[in-house]
Amino acid sequence: MLVEYRKDYQKIAVGLLSFISELHQYNRSRSELDWAVKAHYPVLLWKDDQGSHMIGVVIIEVFSKAVLVRRISFTPSERTGRKIFDCLTAIAKRYPDKRLLGTIATQPLVSSWERDYFA
Repeated sequence: MLVEYRKDYQKIAVGLLSFISELHQYNRSRSELDWAVKAHYPVLLWKDDQGSHMIGVVIIEVFSKAVLVRRISFTPSERTGRKIFDCLTAIAKRYPDKRLLGTIATQPLVSSWERDYFA
């Protein structure tokens, strides 16, 4: 389930972002989160099926015809399987008139999701 970022989720979001190799250091992941919030990019967290734990974070940028997935990170135990695709599907449903796109880093994941979603 998608949950919008709030200030009290800061430690969770920073921790999840730190699973991205170039954001591994606390200061770098914290700066990335602060930058996204300041730029008014939606920061969304993904809760597990029981709704008790945040297991993923996504930073997106919304355009008139597209949603750009800037960053996406899940806990190591949740990186495989359907959780990430479920998250991308929820984003697509939140913005039904926009196409999901990725950055150089996230496009392979978005393309895999598209192949699965539109199959």
